[in-house]
Amino acid sequence: TMLILSPSILSADFANLGRDVARAAAAGAEYIHIDVMDGHFVPNYALSPCTMRDIAKVSSTAMDVHLMVDNPDSYISAFADAGASIITPHLETLTHPIRTLKLIRSLGKKAGIAINPATDIAPLAYMTDFVDLVCVMTVDPGFAGQQMIPSAIDKIAKVRSLFSQAGRKVDIMVDGHVETETAPKMVAAGANVLVMGSSGLFHHEPRDYKRTIDFFKNL
Repeated sequence: TMLILSPSILSADFANLGRDVARAAAAGAEYIHIDVMDGHFVPNYALSPCTMRDIAKVSSTAMDVHLMVDNPDSYISAFADAGASIITPHLETLTHPIRTLKLIRSLGKKAGIAINPATDIAPLAYMTDFVDLVCVMTVDPGFAGQQMIPSAIDKIAKVRSLFSQAGRKVDIMVDGHVETETAPKMVAAGANVLVMGSSGLFHHEPRDYKRTIDFFKNL
């Protein structure tokens, strides 16, 4: 099966955001990755539902929302209303993860869960019935341009195997340092959704978007 690509708009040109999103979609990106940061859970700020509403005006591309925030439950309905297709809070922020995943699905959205590099995957074994996507962070979230944490490759394989053994289909997204050298290893380990960040799409010339996306899609 072909891989799904989700360019992060944090790496786009915000003065020309609609243009960049439209170009990415035209080049074959299925999702647009919406990074939401609150300055608490991660040491940076990014994006509100208003930005998503503006994107929705110019593009019908599915928006995959990555909630790097404390208290994600209080944000979920706002992002659902703004047009999210997938909503992915962080396991580290959830006291009752299954309740949160059920809330996301009750709003008609796919329920994701993200885990940081140092977070154990063991709790996922108890929520396989409620998860549509697992986002494996290969860097600590909050800043672009970091090097991949090598143990993440093994972690991708373990997540894939955990869901397979439970007889559940799940998308495994990787976020962090996805580029031409690292992506083949991530895909070989079982990832099928690639977040294209600062090393991904938007730093290329627009004429190269399609070639870049095709390279990753056909890994």
